[in-house]
Amino acid sequence: MNSILRFTCVTAIVFIALFTAPSVFAAAGWYLLIPPSSDFNERAEYLDGYIILDSKPLSQWAQQGAYDSASECEAVKNALYLTEQISSAKSNENYIKAVGENKEPSVLKFMRWTSERRNANVNAWAGSRCIKSDDPRLGK
Repeated sequence: MNSILRFTCVTAIVFIALFTAPSVFAAAGWYLLIPPSSDFNERAEYLDGYIILDSKPLSQWAQQGAYDSASECEAVKNALYLTEQISSAKSNENYIKAVGENKEPSVLKFMRWTSERRNANVNAWAGSRCIKSDDPRLGK
C-alpha cells in the first residue's frame, strides 16, 4: 500500500475513533492517557529536545479520551501512534533537506522545533497507556 493511501486510511480511522468515542466521563471504562513532556531544549541534540516524563504520576498525564473497552482504547492508541510516526518521518525528512539547502536560520529553527515536537509526540504515544477509569493511581 502506498504511503498516501496508508496515511489516508489511518487518518480516517483516527477521525472515526476520536469523534465517535464515548464521553470522557465514562463510568467504568478505559482512559487513554498520554505522559507529559518537558519544555523544549533547543540546545539538546537533534530529536532530544523534549523529554517524555513518563515517570510522573498518572494523575498528571493528559487524557486523550474514554473508551468502553481496553481493546477499543488500544486500537485508538495504535492508530494515533501510527499517524504520528508518519507525520514525524515526513517532518524530519523536510528538516534534513532544508539543512542541506542552507535555508534561512529562522526557517530552520521553526522546522527543527516542528520535527522535535512531532518526535516527542511519537515518543509520548509510544509511552501512552490505557488505564481502567477507576484505577486508584488516577487520584480521583
